[in-house]
Amino acid sequence: MGRTTWTDVPTTLRNDIETLLGGAVLHAASQAGGYSPGGADRVTTATGRRAFVKTLSRSRNADGFALHEQEAHVVAQLPPTVRAPRPIGTLRETVDGDDWIALVFEDVDGGHPGAAGDGSDVTAVLDALDTLPLATGRLAELPRVADELADEFGAWDRMLAEGLPATVPAHVAAAASKFGRAARNAAALIDGEHLAHVDCRADNLLVDADGLVWVVDWPWASVGAHWLDPLTHLLDVLVRGEDADVERHLAEHPVFAGLSADTVDAVLAALAALAGTFLEKGARPAVPNMPTLRDFQRLEGVTAAEWLLRRWDGRGR
Repeated sequence: MGRTTWTDVPTTLRNDIETLLGGAVLHAASQAGGYSPGGADRVTTATGRRAFVKTLSRSRNADGFALHEQEAHVVAQLPPTVRAPRPIGTLRETVDGDDWIALVFEDVDGGHPGAAGDGSDVTAVLDALDTLPLATGRLAELPRVADELADEFGAWDRMLAEGLPATVPAHVAAAASKFGRAARNAAALIDGEHLAHVDCRADNLLVDADGLVWVVDWPWASVGAHWLDPLTHLLDVLVRGEDADVERHLAEHPVFAGLSADTVDAVLAALAALAGTFLEKGARPAVPNMPTLRDFQRLEGVTAAEWLLRRWDGRGR
């Protein structure tokens, strides 16, 4: 089953969205990318107003519905210094016994970074992530990423105890014990006091005509280390096969400034833990209505593990 489209949205909810926008929607273009079965439409009204609309029914994906609700809560708290599309409104409606939700945002006219494949967008992405502030006020009430990932960062030890799944390649499996040791304190290492997006793949980012990067899709927002999002974006750059020197960005970009050698090793420990988590999940059955997610998790796990192995080899460890 494919992604929800604008015409799949109940007429009454579409009418309410049009009322919110102040005009009838004349054009709606469904956006590709991501793993949610919900709707993601760029719309244009009769008055020329443009907006981005995310829609989902509870029956289609109850977990996704809850994530939409959480995202609505998060974006309402984001300060204007965060380069994220401004929310216009959130609508909820029950139609024929099924709950629907619509998140309506100002549209950012742009495309996902990395299209050129040459790493030319990486600095702009890191610049945008460097704007994420200390989590104060209501933002400080968000979950702490260290708590949220503490269990998942034990993946290597679980896999070693239960037997490594077939999804773990031989060259990664050979270093599994080393990954496990590196990952054991990873949860504490990613703790911090900054707002963290926690899902900084290219499909959750937009580059506008001025080359500025906007961060979208905020349901996983947490409180944690300021370098965590930039680091996971560098991993995504490798996953997508961009021709980019991620080590240079890690060494030179201001978002990583002040990191000692020990702190960089801590970053690597977090990557090892993430690798274990993704590979463990990648061995599980497909997620309903999200059939490509497991393949992505396998690829991300292997890529994270291989990056860490290269770092260790470079240091003769």
